[in-house]
Amino acid sequence: MGTSITSAKRRKSLVISGVAVVAAAGVAAAVIPAVADSGSQSKGKGASHAEHGGQSIEVQSGVAGGSGSGGTILAASLNGANEVPVQGGPAVGDQDGAALQFVKVKGNKVSVAVKWRGTDKPTLLHIHQGAKGVNGGIKVDFTKLLENAKGRTVTGTVKVEDAALLGQLKADPGGFYANLHTAEFPGGAVRGQLHKVTTDFDFRNALHNFQASVLKGKQIYECKKADDGTTAFAQRDVRAVLGGGIAHSFVKPNSGTPQWIAPDRSAVTGSVISRTPNGDKNIPELDLKATQSGKHRGLLAGTAEILRLNTVGGVAPAGSCDEGTIVGVPYQADYVFVNR
Repeated sequence: MGTSITSAKRRKSLVISGVAVVAAAGVAAAVIPAVADSGSQSKGKGASHAEHGGQSIEVQSGVAGGSGSGGTILAASLNGANEVPVQGGPAVGDQDGAALQFVKVKGNKVSVAVKWRGTDKPTLLHIHQGAKGVNGGIKVDFTKLLENAKGRTVTGTVKVEDAALLGQLKADPGGFYANLHTAEFPGGAVRGQLHKVTTDFDFRNALHNFQASVLKGKQIYECKKADDGTTAFAQRDVRAVLGGGIAHSFVKPNSGTPQWIAPDRSAVTGSVISRTPNGDKNIPELDLKATQSGKHRGLLAGTAEILRLNTVGGVAPAGSCDEGTIVGVPYQADYVFVNR
């Protein structure tokens, strides 16, 4: 995964609501109305679209999986830095692009709701099987749904008759990734690994959820002495500004309780559901349960869950230190806010 300040500017926020554009704290946040390989890479080799047997279009557009509970919901935050180039292969990695995608698996039906910004109209839309940093074969093909894309969004459902594949997707979503291709980047414009969502929301409202990326942020650490007399840095706080002017910090230093406060004073705190390692140089990705702590109306008033994805940097300094020393380590991440 690449690291750059450009990536933060590229993904200021992906907010889905009925408004066109909002500005908060001097930062413009894209607000979009609700509604990676060449598409033929398989472990760096070709995999023809003809190999996608057992799939048929169930719903072309306008309906994203129907209402009601049940099924497995997954999410992916896509960006160009996640793409994996193949030597001599087609162009990949739109550094200006970003997308937010939700997937629901229920029975033999796989529904998708995706919206994008900063990149051209998609030409292909797939789920591939492959871990982070690895190209894999296409397993679910949503490309036909793009024929009826609305604005910068598309929703719809396909049938997949491979029950074993869907079982793998539900059991190990991190072993699969979403990939959106464009004419300029036929090898893949933006990509993101899939993650389990624990909130069982009505999938027709999937695009009411939103993503906000870190514009400027640091993980704050304090040097503390252990019972055995050794010293090491431990987390004290976090200080970040996300797209849309959302402020992110701990409720108070050393509390271990993160909070997010929107400019409209709606706010939530978070408690960790799960952690996913993301390499030695990056803080882990997180799934957090959200609890309301601010106004009952506003941007965060409906938030039930938060995913911290695509983390870069932020790791505590290693080795011994002088007790009481406080340091801030820059980091990047995409935060996906899931509504109940």
